Amino acid sequence: MKKTLLGNEAIAWGLIHANVDMVSGYPGTPSSEILTTYQKYAKELKIDAYAEWGTNEKVGFEVAYAGAVAGKKTAATMKQVGLNVASDALMSASYIGNLGGFLVVAADDPGFHSSQTEQDSRSFAKFARVPVLDPTDPQEAYEFTKAGVEISEKFQIPTILRPVMRVCHSRQICDLEDDASFNPIEGSFQRDIGRWAAVPRAGRLKQGFEILDKIEEIKEFNWDVLIEPKVKKLKKAKHLILSSGVAFAFVAECVEDLELDIDVLKFDMPYPLPENKIKALFDDYDSVVVIEETYPCIEEQIKTDKVLGKLSGHGHVIDEITKEKVLTTLKSANIYTGENRYDAPSYEEELAVRPPNLCPGCPHRDIYYALTKTFKKKKAIYTSDIGCYTLGLNQGAIDTVLCMGGSISMASGFAIADPEKTVVATIGDSTFIHSGVQPLINAVYQQHKFILVILDNSVVAMTGRQITPESNPDVDIKKIVEGCGVECIEYVYSNDIDKSLDFAKDLKEKYKNANGPVVAIVREFCVLDKDRAKEMLPSEYAEVDPEKCVTCDHCLKEYKCPPMAYDEDGKVAIDPLLCVGCGACLNVVCPTDAFVLKGDS
Repeated sequence: MKKTLLGNEAIAWGLIHANVDMVSGYPGTPSSEILTTYQKYAKELKIDAYAEWGTNEKVGFEVAYAGAVAGKKTAATMKQVGLNVASDALMSASYIGNLGGFLVVAADDPGFHSSQTEQDSRSFAKFARVPVLDPTDPQEAYEFTKAGVEISEKFQIPTILRPVMRVCHSRQICDLEDDASFNPIEGSFQRDIGRWAAVPRAGRLKQGFEILDKIEEIKEFNWDVLIEPKVKKLKKAKHLILSSGVAFAFVAECVEDLELDIDVLKFDMPYPLPENKIKALFDDYDSVVVIEETYPCIEEQIKTDKVLGKLSGHGHVIDEITKEKVLTTLKSANIYTGENRYDAPSYEEELAVRPPNLCPGCPHRDIYYALTKTFKKKKAIYTSDIGCYTLGLNQGAIDTVLCMGGSISMASGFAIADPEKTVVATIGDSTFIHSGVQPLINAVYQQHKFILVILDNSVVAMTGRQITPESNPDVDIKKIVEGCGVECIEYVYSNDIDKSLDFAKDLKEKYKNANGPVVAIVREFCVLDKDRAKEMLPSEYAEVDPEKCVTCDHCLKEYKCPPMAYDEDGKVAIDPLLCVGCGACLNVVCPTDAFVLKGDS
């Protein structure tokens, strides 16, 4: 059957057609739609399957891995930086192995579109000594998902599927299996202490040798099944390009567009490669060029003096691949000598880039405004975390962003390193549960003095409004904080900024006499969560009285709500198409009270 699918939707179909009935993970762009789409399909097809979000990627990985140890076909989904969180479990799981197929879907983000790094999960697979598949498009994402589960089961080793953002969020007409039945395997854990509970040194040393043997077997499989059939189709041109994934798609387009007489060999499984058999091919070519995205994963495995790529200075070293970058590589390798027809022209009248901003009516904006007004920007250090509240950067309300949970640990560090300043940390509810509890326990234990504000909108807002553990009423962040050994101040958000300012002033007083962290939770809503927002937004639409506006820039530089901008007369005006009627700007935002209720000016 044919379906028009996003890459992530194709992966969800691939999991179902691979008889995977147990999926867990943690949301993160560009991977988030995989698990939610799997849930949707399972419901529509009325199949019995487990698919739930874990509290973080490590938990999601371990839940799915346990299922594979019990013989089921399972999968864990996450983005590439989420693989860092799951890496402790992955490194051990690669040694121990699994019985049922276990696919780890790690969606990469070349170009830093929504991630703090663009790390390459192919190289992570090489580091962990597990095979990795690199799809070029949604069709291959579907096919490689099924193949990855089979490879994992065949070799009893976790297998990584690495779709990049341009695969996850591209749409294509895909050919799916017709009338594929869903026949999951019933789990049955078989006790084997020597394997599942292998301890250093003897147990793990034995498994270390076993994984090396597995990698050699997988290399042979890679050659026999995936590579050699492609090698037989090469036309023995003067030059050879080696590639994988999305990079191959750009290479293929360039070769076709420019009618280049070049052989191109695509690696479906870029690790592990049968390096000796691949190197033996090089004698037939004048030059060999590796074009890949983003790390030199292929190049490192097959490097010889004849091979040109990132390590030799011929390939781009950062950012996502483009046809212009492919052509630049071919020109630097003296394979293509024509003009660079893909070099995009610049335009003199390009529109200014609009910086990312918190949504109109977002409660985070008011909280950040209140915190910076109370603690001042130059007298405090503001540590923050991964989530949409990071957009408080536009208000000058954030000084550091490191990683999930890093706001609390760094607050501890700054409290030690620069005690003359007040340290104010902000973190979201999902991020706190993900990675914030441990550093808070450490701060209480070590009596590190700082302020922590947990912005609780009870949803994973930035990645698509997935549910959080708080959907279970037995999970309460306030109780978790108190369980860490510290009082938790609770503030229910109000659009009256005076109340948010009073809340911040209360924190300041608490901080003066504190011997450790001062913790508060702000009960909010997400404006994109339509039902809750409708209940909590007062529908107080504002406009600007031009007679009172003195263009002091306070609203545009300090508060920064997207509907606010200068009009043709040089006065601030509110765009009615963007305003959501939160009414927050009616309170103290303007020094001259220029914001008034619509119709009152």
